[in-house]
Amino acid sequence: MPQGVPYANCELDASNPSESNLTMRFLALLSTFSLVAGAASAQCLNTAGGSPAGVTAWGFYPADDEGRSAPIDMLFGPAGFPMAGAAGPLTHAVVDSNGTLYLTSGGAAVGPVGYGPFDVDDLRGFTGDSPRVFPLWSDLEGPVAGWAINVDTSVPGAFKVNWIDVREYGSGGPDFSFSATLYATGVIDFSYGALPGLPNWAISTFAGVSIGGGVGTGLETSVDLTTNPDSGALGLLFQELDGSVPAFALRGVSLIPNGLGGYLSVVTCDAATHETYGVGCYTTQSSAYQLWTDMPSAKAALDGNGMLFAFNGVGYTATFVPGFAVTYVAPTGGATTLGVSDDGNFPITTSVPVPVPGGATAAWNVSVNGILTAAATANNAFDWTPTGVDLTNAGVAPNLAFYTWHDFNSAEVGSGPIQYEEIGGVLYVTWNGVECYGTPSPNVATWQFQVDLASGSVTMVWVSMNPATVAAASGDDTLVGITLAGPGPDAGSQLLSALPAIGADTAGLSLSAAPAPVINPSTLVTWTATNVPEFVPTSGVYLTTMFLSVNPLPGGIDLFFLGAPGCSAYIGTLDLDLGAQVTFAPTASWSLLFDNVNFAPGDVIAAQAISLNPLNPFGVTTSNGVRSTTQPQ
Repeated sequence: MPQGVPYANCELDASNPSESNLTMRFLALLSTFSLVAGAASAQCLNTAGGSPAGVTAWGFYPADDEGRSAPIDMLFGPAGFPMAGAAGPLTHAVVDSNGTLYLTSGGAAVGPVGYGPFDVDDLRGFTGDSPRVFPLWSDLEGPVAGWAINVDTSVPGAFKVNWIDVREYGSGGPDFSFSATLYATGVIDFSYGALPGLPNWAISTFAGVSIGGGVGTGLETSVDLTTNPDSGALGLLFQELDGSVPAFALRGVSLIPNGLGGYLSVVTCDAATHETYGVGCYTTQSSAYQLWTDMPSAKAALDGNGMLFAFNGVGYTATFVPGFAVTYVAPTGGATTLGVSDDGNFPITTSVPVPVPGGATAAWNVSVNGILTAAATANNAFDWTPTGVDLTNAGVAPNLAFYTWHDFNSAEVGSGPIQYEEIGGVLYVTWNGVECYGTPSPNVATWQFQVDLASGSVTMVWVSMNPATVAAASGDDTLVGITLAGPGPDAGSQLLSALPAIGADTAGLSLSAAPAPVINPSTLVTWTATNVPEFVPTSGVYLTTMFLSVNPLPGGIDLFFLGAPGCSAYIGTLDLDLGAQVTFAPTASWSLLFDNVNFAPGDVIAAQAISLNPLNPFGVTTSNGVRSTTQPQ
């Protein structure tokens, strides 16, 4: 086991005090992270229950248009509703027909806004103005019949208001419903049914919370409440919804006190999900390449750069190296010049057998069109049109070969030669100013294969590819890549800088999870790792563990600095190890109960599996990440 890798050496055992304590610490961390543990779970919109809020008309307008209630006791006791920075105690709420609650100490609302808000100053209020909670603050009205605004205090510690079958003023419909629930913890839940878009939102429409009293500066801007915004120390958080269907339609949003005086927004009442991100190592392909369909693009990508295929005993590690053309070695007077040809090929023999997958070979073949085959017989002989299908077809490409494949023509007048020689244990095969088919002329390229005779590693360096700007009649495609012996799937063109490891066609260590983490009331979720590499080759033994974390890293961090290049960390912290699995098949699994006691809606938990094996110096390979989001449905 590598030094410093914090693996458990047995499965998670609830009867083991240290492991049980570890689990409890993780669950406690989740409770702290979610900030809503202990509060009632946010639910999807349910407007049943409650009694009329008693809104009455003000001014010249009817109650269904511009209605406002008397102060209503929220039943939170003398301390009222907690709201950092607001003057209190906030024991009562004034319900407004335009989708707003004004919080007071028992008196009338101070600084209410008629007809719906018009700008950020209406959200902030002025000195002494009441705090305001607004799930959908706009110029709303009710149809002649069917609309209602109800208050429900039947759940202890919760004050809920339902706006039922309202519509945007003057729109003629459609009608929609939504609700706001205030909890004794200070959490605010908004729930929504289907919501209309243009042209219904005729004037400014906002959703959010404000402590009132002129909070902020007036320069605050709208945020997307579905992306977990955090207002920091500011007691104002809002989204302006003008002219669009809000992303939280048919969903819910919780505004959670963040401990700094502001609020954090979390989407609730959404579908519980598992999402995979990143890719496990080591995915291997028997063939890989990048294809350009015009020479200018290929020239821009290749000139001055290099590609290393490092032999690892069973395949190759592919590395694109910018600037590596400085290692180009010009042919000496001792170099052998191959015959001139348009699309021909020439067998050559190295002084010693070169290691290749499955053995070694001294027989090689050089194709004028930029193919170096590790066999006496050429791959893709006489083929001047590069394609991925031909590269992976064992009928025309049966052997190990390396490609800078283009329609070269050393027989064209003015072309330089293709030459080869061995210097210091390296075979150099050089296109030394070789002409390319097409115009203009001269239209030459200088580049080189470098084969390390002892290690078997193969490097391509491109000094200067041909400058053609007019495609040849046969096309102007250029392909750089590799194929192992035998058939294989065509994975399509891939960036040279992102080619996978080259070997038998296998997927890297992979992690999945099922079923969805529904916490209403609980779900046993199982993670499954597949494609686990053997702990020791040919042993039939597999050793894997899996970590949970509250800090996903979607972009990943390559662990090359630990000696595991190509493997990435997709979690930022190792918060809980679910235990090592010793198995006799390339799979492993772990389970954890997601419930509504330790988890809250919108909690995000990331997972990543890790396998011990000798595929890199660090002795560790990693899976993709799985990001799980809890919800009540």
